[in-house]
Amino acid sequence: MQQQRFDGIFRPRRLGHVNFIVASLQRSIDFYQQACGLNLEFTESGIRAGFMGVGHTPHDVGMIEQTYEARYGRDGHLQMPKGVASKIGLNHLAWEMESEAVLVAAWDRAVAEGKSQTPRTVDHQIARSVYLRDPDGNMNEFYADTIKDWRAVLHGDIELITSSWIPGTPAPAADPRWHSNPETRRFDGGVMQPRRLSHAVLVTQDLGPMVEFYTCIAGLEIACDTPDVVLLRPSATPSPYQLALVLGEEKGLHHFGFEVEGNTRWEESAKRLDALGYQVIDSISGPLKTSLFVTDPDGYRVEFCIPKSRDLEQLQGVRDPLYLV
Repeated sequence: MQQQRFDGIFRPRRLGHVNFIVASLQRSIDFYQQACGLNLEFTESGIRAGFMGVGHTPHDVGMIEQTYEARYGRDGHLQMPKGVASKIGLNHLAWEMESEAVLVAAWDRAVAEGKSQTPRTVDHQIARSVYLRDPDGNMNEFYADTIKDWRAVLHGDIELITSSWIPGTPAPAADPRWHSNPETRRFDGGVMQPRRLSHAVLVTQDLGPMVEFYTCIAGLEIACDTPDVVLLRPSATPSPYQLALVLGEEKGLHHFGFEVEGNTRWEESAKRLDALGYQVIDSISGPLKTSLFVTDPDGYRVEFCIPKSRDLEQLQGVRDPLYLV
């Protein structure tokens, strides 16, 4: 199927990271290091948060420890109102924009068209961001890097990172600040050794409104469209898709995935994960990839995959596609 392009508002480059509310920050850090091989890039002790990844972006996975209280950032910025972080679950998906100028122009258009339903705009020191919810309530961050050498700013523990931001103030930079050739790092001894964040899978009870949001507002392209699954991709990803919307009885994040090297030994990896006490769900060989799924301490499903085919049309007619995308 030829990709379907829409005049979407944001049109990001790639999926930047996933961010969760977790029960225990240290327990989650241990899992994503030992099981997933992610490097701990920095922590934010003021809000009990940790940020981990391979290095293509400042983090692939962000985690904030569960709390029933409000949490404040720099300069008294109300970062998380009371109760927002009380439930274990997805906090947001994040999408990387080409530049701050592109982000601000997209935000101005969203405001002008009445699409800016959540007026949250923030400065993360190394990036500036706006936030929007999809029709199912999943939060999406659209961000632009403001500094290429982000490790020079964020490393070790930082008390607080985030403050308020008025888009367009100061004048936004037009040049891209994402890193074209970053230094990648992994956790030595981690069972899995991922290459990059691959994709996320959301389950929805109604595909129509979700597809409209992710094409017309988020600005993703439809890479494959079946009655039960819609695969979407941003403009600059090497992956054939980075978001899967799957029709189902529930709604929310089902899993997210990392691409690994082609010589990964699934059986040996599964045994090592089991020996560490982590639950391996299954090893699956589907039409698009071979995969190993493991559950993190809070029940999030993490997929590690080796791509097999970019022919997404192989999903046409497939029954129970949830673990195949």
